[in-house]
Formats: sequence, structure tokens, C-alpha cells
Amino acid sequence: MRYAALLALLAVARASDPSPVDNIRNTFYDLEDKLWKNVTNPEWSSSGIGGDVELTKAFVRFDERIESVPRPPRPPFDTWLWLKLVEKSQIIDGYYKNFVEFAKRQAVPGSVPAPVREWLDLAEGVLMDPKASVAQAVRKIHDLLEHGDMFRAMLQEEHPDLCELQLSPHQLIYDMYNTISLTEIKGYAMMQFSWMLLRIYGKGNFTQEASLTRQRYGERTSRTAAAARAALAMARRDLYRCDPPQHKLGETYEEVTRLLQGYIENEVDMNSDNTCRENCGHYTLAKHHTCFKEQFCAQQAACKGRIIDCNYIDSDMWVCRAAKTSNRRYEWIEYENGRTLGKPGSCPRGTTKVDSWWRWLFWHCSYCMCLCDEPGPDSHRYFSLWDATSDVKNNKVVTGLRLVKHGRVFHLQISEGTLGERGSVTPGSWVPLQKFDITDAGLRDGVDYHTMSFEERAIDLDELDSPTGYILTGVRFRMIGAHLHFEIRSTPFNYTTGRLSPARSQWMSNDNTEGAEVPRSRLELVRPDIPTRSATALPVDSKHDQYIEFTHSDFEADAAQSTVPFIDIQPLEPIKGSALISGAGIIHRGTHGSGGFIAAKLFTYNYSRHIKAESPPAFVEADVEKDLVLPASNF
Repeated sequence: MRYAALLALLAVARASDPSPVDNIRNTFYDLEDKLWKNVTNPEWSSSGIGGDVELTKAFVRFDERIESVPRPPRPPFDTWLWLKLVEKSQIIDGYYKNFVEFAKRQAVPGSVPAPVREWLDLAEGVLMDPKASVAQAVRKIHDLLEHGDMFRAMLQEEHPDLCELQLSPHQLIYDMYNTISLTEIKGYAMMQFSWMLLRIYGKGNFTQEASLTRQRYGERTSRTAAAARAALAMARRDLYRCDPPQHKLGETYEEVTRLLQGYIENEVDMNSDNTCRENCGHYTLAKHHTCFKEQFCAQQAACKGRIIDCNYIDSDMWVCRAAKTSNRRYEWIEYENGRTLGKPGSCPRGTTKVDSWWRWLFWHCSYCMCLCDEPGPDSHRYFSLWDATSDVKNNKVVTGLRLVKHGRVFHLQISEGTLGERGSVTPGSWVPLQKFDITDAGLRDGVDYHTMSFEERAIDLDELDSPTGYILTGVRFRMIGAHLHFEIRSTPFNYTTGRLSPARSQWMSNDNTEGAEVPRSRLELVRPDIPTRSATALPVDSKHDQYIEFTHSDFEADAAQSTVPFIDIQPLEPIKGSALISGAGIIHRGTHGSGGFIAAKLFTYNYSRHIKAESPPAFVEADVEKDLVLPASNF
């Protein structure tokens, strides 16, 4: 009987769901078995079918499989150990490039075979070059890996540039493993080709050498895979964006505006009787009624919403009003008693003297420092509750996430890519926003969007990951009580084929509340200044199962003129949209004295169970009675 066509063989994987690079290795073991059976078969070697050329044809076909494996970005290391490993890898890659070019020239139909000496030089260089052979470089790579346990060492180092590169430590280790393993496969394939070629040219038997090469290679790759799996199991899979070199409104961050803002109001204007019988503390919830005798109230825009939590600081003050185009009301305030709110300095519009006064000798009409909760056209406080999902019917998955603002409404936006075999993703693009304005006909507060207010200004901080065998295909906000709540959609998929099962998609969330047996904890902001003023990078200070409330910036630092936290709108798209993503979250980056940022987080897929460097079966020579010649047409 004749063997099945080699192309059919290459399409079969040995293991159930190994990673692409492990699958390539298993494929080569199968190919290697068939080729050695032919090379060691006397009938094949004496038939005159041109064993050297037929060998190159098989390896050219195998190179097509190698080229189909996505190339990960080179890990951003500069340690001595990694640089030495890169140096040895470059030797192998250089040899492999020449090897493939040579093989392709020989495989062209009708081409004249190269002289035997040229073939022998190639094989001997791969195996025996005293200065830089492939065999020596492969052994050195394994020695370096085992000497320093490269993967575990990566976990112990800080890599601040991963924020900018948008790589999780888990993804980084996986990419390291792929980079190293693919280089080793190239080296091993060239070594076996060389042993086979020397056997064809009658330079020796070489089956023992080939078998020992295979055994040692299998042992080393098994140890490398075990080390990578152990490191992957411990490595963090989350990633997020860090502070940019320079904060830019509309490019790197946005703000909720006019939610709670410092506001100066005289008590006479906060009651319908225009009296000053009470004090500032009496006005915990009020509104602007009139502008008594056109005093300071006539020089500023009145609070058209609710006036909350008023306090008396001092009778008289100098006020630096903000520009008319600003979201702020004041730049800074300085009281006669020396207390300042905000950062005094220049004042382009000039300062305004504001003095409290006595009325009827008995009533002191005091200017109060209050908070203004003012919905309306100047307030950006709305969050879309519409789903943001990938096109699962066309096998697309989420590849990126960002918070964006359109008009007055904040949205979750995703990018999507096409899922392929064994975790490969073809990058796509950002899915267009479903834009709307809250005044559009048919839209309902609490259904289509959420309006932040003094009573309903909490956002839940959760980090959600899909179950094993599922992948991220959507995100959304919804309301749970008074909290803006984050959810993800997960869809099961077949890792080997890359096919999604859209009908089995499910929405997932952490529905814990403050009233639960183990309630959500609150992340409190302590005297929060605006985050763009921070002199140091702001770390993630939130944890899963927390919540945070939007509030005003600190009175002393900013005259309570800003709503914090700000919203980080930097796009989060690992590996430029080609990473496999399993989860997402909403986090807070901040520290004591800073309002910080609300930001998105992603979780890269857990690859650890797909790292499968199985030991190859023992090398077996051809049995002439059973193993017949593989015709040239089948290579």
C-alpha cells in the first residue's frame, strides 16, 4: 500500500488543543517519522527518485506551516540572559533563512539540482560548524533557559513599559514561549534534515544520532513547556493603560461636569422670603430663588439645580471668577481670614470683592460655600446603558475597550477582530458608537441611559473574567439600585477550530450590593485634587467588588470646582487588536489626595492549558516488509 498524501498528514494534530507552536512541533514529529522511514528504506534510496530534492520539497511544505503561525512581538527585555538568548536565536534564524531559500530553489520544477558539495556544506554547517552551528545554538538556548528560569524571572521584574505596549505579564510569557519554541523548531527541523541528507549521500547511518537528537530535544522542550506553564499559572492576565506623558482633555481623559460643584450663594437668595433668619448650615438642600438687590449674584451664573450642604467660612472674600467658556465657576477664592480655596495666582478677569452684610441690625446675610447639583446642557453626566457587542454571527470577538464621550453621554466602545484557529485573531476595527442625545425621542432615563445625581452617583468597580472555554464578546452598563454596574458577555468557542457558539452566549456580572450579607466596600477619595495635577503616576488602587462615588474635588485644593474621578479615555487594545481577550473590568487609578481616573481593564486569555510539549515517540527505522516508498508526487 502507499502512504497517504503528506498534505493530509500535515492537517492532523497529535494533541487535542495545543497552542499553534506546539501543534507545529507535533506536526513535524509526524512528518519526520515518514521521512526517516523513506530515507532508511533501501528501496527508496536505490530507486533513483532524487531523495535530496524530494526531501527539500517536504521541508518547503513544512515551512509554509511555520509561516502561518502568527509572529508575536519581541519581548521588551534587556537582561543579560535574554540578550544572550536572542543572540543564539539570531544564529538559528539566519541559518534557517538561507536553508529555506536553498530548499525553495531546489524544489522549483525543472530546476537543476545543486552540486553535492553544496548540499553537504549546508548539512555540515547546521550540525558541525565549530563557531556557530545550529546544533550548538539550540543546546545553548536550552542551557540559558534552565540556567535562569527565564519565565519565572520575568514574573519577579517590574515592567512599566507593559502599560504602553499593552501587554499583560501572562501574554508576555506566552509570547516568549512562542518566540523561543518556534526558533527551536526551526533549528531542530534543520538538524533532522541534515542527518537525513548525510544518510542519503552515504556519509554514514546517522539513525542513532538522529534518534538521540530527537530524544534530547523532546526532553528539553518538555522542561521548557513545564516551566512556561508554571509561570503562566502565576502570571497576571490583566492589563490597563497608565498615565500618558501628558494629559490632554478630549484625547486622554474626559470629565463629568457640573455634577457637584463649589458655589457661592447668600442665604437671602436661598429662601422664598428673602430673609437671613438662619445660618449657612441650615441650607442642606435648597435652590436659588432670587437675586437680592443685584449683588454678587448678578455677576455669576445662578445654580439652576439644587444647592446642597452649605457652610459658612468667613464674611468677606475675593473671588477670581473663571472664564465664561470654562466648566469652572471660580479659579480661586481668598477669604479675609487668610483661608484660600484653590490655588491663588493671576486672575485674567480680575478679582471680585464679595462682602456679607447686616440687615435690620439683627440678621447677618452671610455668603455661604455650597455645592451645586445642576443638570442641563452644560452638565456632562450621562452614561449609555446600551450593549456594545461584537458580531458573533460572523465569528468576531472583542479585541479592545475604551470609554468615550459623545456629546454629553459617556459610552463603552469595543474593537472587534475575527477569531481563527488555536487562539489566533485577525485585527479588525473599532465598532462604531450607537450615538444618541438624551433629548432624542423615545429614550428613557434608567433604560437607555443613566443620569448621575447627588443620590445616584456611584459606579461599581468590578473585574470580570469568562469561564474556561469562553471568550469576551460584549460589555455594557446597567443599573442595580442607585449604582452604575458593569457586565460582560461571554461566548463559548472551540479553541482548535476557532468557531464561536453564539446561541450559548451569556451576560455575566457581580451583582453584589451594599445591602448584601457581605456588602460591597466603598473606595473613598480623601481630599481629592484634580488628577492631572499629580506629580507621580497614579497606580490602580481599586479592588474587585468595590464602588466609588463621583464627587467634588477638594475645597482647599480646587475650590470644589471639578467632578472627580476623571474618565480615562485612552484606548486599550492589546497587540493592536490581535490578542485573545477573555474578560474586562472597570477600575480606579488614584492615590491619597487625588481624584484619580475611572478606567477600563482587560484580561488576556489563559493559555496555560494549551502549552503541551509532548515527548515524541521513539525513533523507528523503516521496515522494508511494511514501509513502502513514498512517491515523489506525494511530497
